[in-house]
Amino acid sequence: MKIYRLGLACTLPLFAACNATNSSIKITSETVSQQRLDTIVANIEKRYPEATQEQKQNAAEVVVRAIENLVFVEGGSFEMGDFGAPCEIPSGTVNRMDWSPDAECLSSPGSQMTGADHLHKVTLDSYSIAKFETRFIDMEWMRLINGLPVAKDDAKDQSIIQRDSKAYQWLITDMKDYPASAKAWQEAKDYCQWLGQVSAMPFDLPTEAQWEYAARSRGQKYYFATNNGYSQVQDAIYFDPETDRYIEYTESDANASTNTEEVDRYPPNPLGIYGMSNPVSEWVEDWYSPDYYEHSPELNPKGPKEGTEKVLRDAGGTTMTFSRIYSVPVKKAYFYSTSFRCALQTTTPAHKSS
Repeated sequence: MKIYRLGLACTLPLFAACNATNSSIKITSETVSQQRLDTIVANIEKRYPEATQEQKQNAAEVVVRAIENLVFVEGGSFEMGDFGAPCEIPSGTVNRMDWSPDAECLSSPGSQMTGADHLHKVTLDSYSIAKFETRFIDMEWMRLINGLPVAKDDAKDQSIIQRDSKAYQWLITDMKDYPASAKAWQEAKDYCQWLGQVSAMPFDLPTEAQWEYAARSRGQKYYFATNNGYSQVQDAIYFDPETDRYIEYTESDANASTNTEEVDRYPPNPLGIYGMSNPVSEWVEDWYSPDYYEHSPELNPKGPKEGTEKVLRDAGGTTMTFSRIYSVPVKKAYFYSTSFRCALQTTTPAHKSS
């Protein structure tokens, strides 16, 4: 199987004021500085002299959006892992429960198998993380200008979708705001590092600890990364002990889904980040080891130095903010349920609104 990788050797900013001044690429932003915009334009022109004007424009807009959509996460300390749950849940469902200091049971039976049951202190420096999962259209514009195939295959025979097909037109119109698919962990990492190359900013995948800290709104004991800490799927029911009745969530109540949706479909968590408890798994930086939590460093852990499987986070349903998932670094096909978001690995805010 051939794995496509970007050339990542050149990571220094390419400042070329004349290119920025004379370029036909037009980008503006209320939050990204003019100097940064000029750098993006200059780097696009330098890297892709043979690309069409449309390709350059689309690529530049992808990078600007990535910066604008960053959420600054102030660093701090938290207890990473399964922080426990009541042994008897008043609502009758793990999708709706509240933490209390006297919680005596594990929140998820899978925690022991993945090592998430080893609660441990983690301290993180400040960083920024994408407000949304990477959209299909942003991944596509990046891949197109780099001469890479579409990151989507035909469900029938797993052949890569061609850009002159009806399926492709459907993807870039009807599915453009759905999460990008990343069959290989390296594809996700390459996208984030490409953002870094063009913007001259340290973009990369978030670490597992960064992902969990953000999902839990800076380490609070939230089981789900929704607006209220519950996973409220339309037509699902829970028991309300105050009224002694079973209650069904309506469409207006819903803040989660069992189906893949647009990246901004449901409300964000209290930190302002969307989709961290949806049915989509996200690649993170770390190699996976079930015993890593037992000996990981407290400050800015980055996972084992090597391994055979990579960590993913979030898969919706009853998967919680601390739940660990893992996979071989290359999957068999492009699934809607496997995506990623990027992080900015710097301790200062990326733009004026952070």
